[in-house]
Formats: sequence, structure tokens, C-alpha cells
Amino acid sequence: MVEEKKYIGFDFGAESGRCVVAILNKDHLELNEVHRFPTHNYKDETGSHWNTKAIFNEIVTGLMKAGNKFGSHFESIGVDTWGVDYALIDEKNELLHDPFHYRDDRTDNIMEEAFSIVSKEQIYSIAGIQFMQFNTLFQLLADMKNNPSKLSKATMMLLMPDYLNFLLTGVKSAEYTIASTTSLIDPSVRDWAWELVEAFGIPKGIFAEIVESGTRLGTLLSDIANQVGLSADIPVIASAGHDTASAVVSVPADDDNWAFLSSGTWSLMGVEIKDPILNKDALKYNFTNEGGFENTIRFLKNIIGLWPIQECRRYWKSKGNEYSYQYLTDKASETGNSGRWINLNDARFLKAGNMPLKINSFLEETEQEPADNIGDIIRIVLESLAFNYKKTLEEIEKITHNKIAKLHAVGGGIQNELLNQLAADALGIDVIAGPIEGTIVGNIGVQAIATNAVDDLTEWRKVVRNSFSPKVYKPKNTRYFDENREKFDTVCDPS
Repeated sequence: MVEEKKYIGFDFGAESGRCVVAILNKDHLELNEVHRFPTHNYKDETGSHWNTKAIFNEIVTGLMKAGNKFGSHFESIGVDTWGVDYALIDEKNELLHDPFHYRDDRTDNIMEEAFSIVSKEQIYSIAGIQFMQFNTLFQLLADMKNNPSKLSKATMMLLMPDYLNFLLTGVKSAEYTIASTTSLIDPSVRDWAWELVEAFGIPKGIFAEIVESGTRLGTLLSDIANQVGLSADIPVIASAGHDTASAVVSVPADDDNWAFLSSGTWSLMGVEIKDPILNKDALKYNFTNEGGFENTIRFLKNIIGLWPIQECRRYWKSKGNEYSYQYLTDKASETGNSGRWINLNDARFLKAGNMPLKINSFLEETEQEPADNIGDIIRIVLESLAFNYKKTLEEIEKITHNKIAKLHAVGGGIQNELLNQLAADALGIDVIAGPIEGTIVGNIGVQAIATNAVDDLTEWRKVVRNSFSPKVYKPKNTRYFDENREKFDTVCDPS
């Protein structure tokens, strides 16, 4: 392993983004956050959108701050973002419109229309992706239905990290991990599922060439380099563009039989495998086969994570009560076991709005006692999430025929220690929490391997273990979750 190397990583989440300078010195990684910012979005008469100009301006600011503090030369730059959303550009490489936000209403009820063209079973047998209405396939179908003239002007569709990489380098590509979130990838060959593209009548020409994580795309454009004061020869690496793929790279596992949890706005629980699983059970339980680094598959399920709590906090703030996340968690701890839960898969919880009201509406509809204080509301969400973890892990074990011995949790959500303990209690296994900045650690890891500073993923995970000290949560109250499982299923999964 080589001496000190410096990298720049950008990680964009649903709520916020960050620019981090990482210093790799032999087998130790140091992170330096130089810029944090909101992930800019807005709503107008056409729908909910990401403000790409504002987002890219944050990248420019981050690069400038990185250079001011750490000098003009870095080994590489990498970007990761959330999945499914995309930019459409025309023949002049100009943006046709700001990308839609995955929570936009235009995909409501679009899945059933899609299944009338190609059956649900056939789509899954090819793409193997969890069915969610905001998947890129369904967004494109909504575009074709609602605004066909605009889509016809597009010469390229670039998913969010690919579009940001294009702005940095001028190179158009489709990094595999982010492309795999579209429902338009065949994981058996790691290329576009042309059969589905043709069946749905999506223009073939808009799809960029697939590249694997760790591909060197090019160097920083000279005008950007001059603007931010960095060397123009800095490579831009197609890191694991999907934030969850980057997060999994950061998992400090050193043995087998582990599962991962990327904890944040979304909770993504799964296992790292070599080949996709496209059987009836995987379809029945709605699992996804997304791309991972070094030709792996992330066999996982998307679970609404801390989003309801974020929305509760946003609502209470609008009413003049600005509670910290720690305060809300403390209040939830004080309430003790709730005995009331919500179905996080209910469509009402996907969208923004008065989340406390939505939670109480569900409780009323399922003949459960209402939540009359903030501690109750937060505890109900956290326990519901823990029950979802329990169900998901059981499904993973059934489908893979493998008993999971421990759960590695990474990402900002692991700062919620109550959730970590509830997860350990619900699962009945140790939860190893860390690193908190898992996504950016994985992003940097792909860059380090791509630039030959680290040999491979196994060696990178040694670096992670050497650099961060995870906290272990051991099961303490498994009985509560075991005894209430049937009741939870009755109110939250009556099918």
C-alpha cells in the first residue's frame, strides 16, 4: 500500500449533500468534511424537481473549498447520489428540464399500466428489481404518456451521478450500480435489458454505454479546474454511483454470513452475492438485484427508513417547534414499548405532508390507540421499522438458504441509537454500527482501488476496520418482538 493520498468525494442524499476530502495514509483513512449543503429541490406547476444548477454550484463550491484547504492536486474525484432519477439532455447537450424528484405524483398508478404491456413476472425475470412506482422505468413511461414531445427531443438519459460526472468531464456514461436501479438492466449480463426497452417503446438512443464502478471517465474540465483552483489533470472516477452501493463497500466485514443495512432516509437491507436471484420467492417478497462493486450483486429490499421522522420534524418545525433528532429520540426512549405500529409500505407514508396526522389516521383505521405526544409518534415509527427489519431478514434467509449471524449497519441513520437497539432486539443478532459516513467511505474506497492505492475490496475493508470503531448492539429484548409479531402482521400486513 502506498503513502499518503488525497481524494475528493461527493455524496448526495435526499436531504443533504457533502463534499469530503479523504486522506489515505497507508492503512488508515481520515475524513475531512469541507462543505455540507441541502440537496436543492423545488415544486412548481409541472411537479417536483431537483435543482441541478444549484446542486452543481455546490459541487463547484466544494471543489474550491477542498483546494483552498488541501492544495490543488488530488488523486481523483468521485460522486454518488440516490437512485432512479435522471436528466434528459438534447443534441446540444443542454438539459431539457430539471430532473423530476422520485416522490413526484406523475408515477401514481403507472405500474399497473406497465404490467398491461409486459407482465410483472416477465419484468422481474429479466431485471429482478423491487417494484416501486418511482423506478426509472415507470418514470420514463410517465414521461412518454404525459410529455412525449419532450422525451422525443432527448438524445441521452443520464442518471443523477452520471449527469454530474458529465458536467465535470464532458463524458457521458452509465455507471452500473446506478443504472441497476432503473428496472431496465439485465443483471445476468450487466447491460441494458434491451428486450424491455423495446417492449415498452423507449427510445434506444437515450441509453449511455454501461461502465463498471472504478472506471476512469476523464479529467476535470479545464474551465472548472481554473475556476476552482485545482489541477486540470485530476481524474474523475465513476465511483459506485448509487449511494447504497458505496455504503456497502464501506461495510467492515471480515467473515461470512452477514447482512448489511444502509440506514438513513431509506433503510436498505440485504446481502452481497455473486449472482442475481430471480426466482418466485424473490419476486414474491419484492427483493431487488442491484449492482455492486467488483461484479457483485446487492440482493436487498428498500424499506422506508427515517423519512417519516424527518417529515414529522419538518411539520413540527412549520408549527414553530424545532426539535433536534436527539430530542425526538430521547422522547421516544422515555415512552417505553409502544404496542402500536404502522405499515410503512402504505402509500400515504411515501409522500411529504402532515406526517403526524397520517400516522394517527393509520392507527385509527386499524383500531389502535392514537399517539397523543411526540414521543409516542417517534416510538411507533421506530418500532415499525424494527419489525420491518425482522421480516426482511427472515425473507433473506428463506430465499438465500443462509442463516445470517450479524447485521452491519452503516450510514447517518446509525446515529439513532434507539433504532440500533430495537433492530438488535427485533433480529435477535448483534448489530455492528459503523461507519456513520459509510457512503462517502465506500465512494473513496472505489476511487482508492481504481487509482491502485488499494488492491481490492477485501483490502479496503481492512482499511475501514483499521480506521473506524463500530459500536456493537446486542439483543436485550427479543421477547417483545417475538410475542408481538402476529399482532404486527395483523395490523400492518393483513395479507
